[in-house]
Amino acid sequence: MLFRSKKEAGRGLVFQSSYTWSKSIDETQGQLIGDSSVGPPDPTNIKLDRAPAGFDVNQNLTFNAIYKIPALVDAGNKLGVILNGWMASGIVSLRSGFPVNARLGSNRSLSRTLSGTFGGTTDRPNLVPGRNADNISSGTSAGCGTGPTAIAAGTQLGTVDRFYDPCAFTLPAAGFLGDAQRNPMRGPGQATLDFSLSKDAGISALGEQGRLEFRSDFFNILNHANFINPNESVDSAI
Repeated sequence: MLFRSKKEAGRGLVFQSSYTWSKSIDETQGQLIGDSSVGPPDPTNIKLDRAPAGFDVNQNLTFNAIYKIPALVDAGNKLGVILNGWMASGIVSLRSGFPVNARLGSNRSLSRTLSGTFGGTTDRPNLVPGRNADNISSGTSAGCGTGPTAIAAGTQLGTVDRFYDPCAFTLPAAGFLGDAQRNPMRGPGQATLDFSLSKDAGISALGEQGRLEFRSDFFNILNHANFINPNESVDSAI
């Protein structure tokens, strides 16, 4: 679903926005099981893996604006060559994160679908009752684990240090598959602001229609950090 709008606000200001909502669901990332970064825990029933695709970005917003700065001095003034004719523009891009596939670092189910067979460890954990995509990576952790890998109760989630809560998962009994679905949560979203400042001036030495443009582009001008998905292995703490 795509929404797009363009508006000329007058006085040299033009802006445009575009918003896309979408959802892609699949069972694997390609026509073959091996095309997926992590294959199905049960190769005989890949329908169990039906979930949001690993490349699914369900919300994407883009907003851009162009502003022609009014003349600062009279056109006949020699300083007009330097001070007039400037234009500023910017692009804001916001998008939701990619799905995260919570998985185990060992073949708990004893199915022997190990790393190398389907491109990664295939087993997934059990999902604790009451936990879902909305609260796995928001709020605080209930705490779990012992020793150096333990997670203290009240640990803030959705941060750089602890994006999601491994305590939302438990180990299935040995020889059994976990009940957590594929891609049960979303990774961090991304946001950038690009800015441009330019000047277009007529140069008589270049001919009747000769013009010279000065331009400076600043990508991610706010230096906002955008992070990749966190480690998908959840059994370091559970």
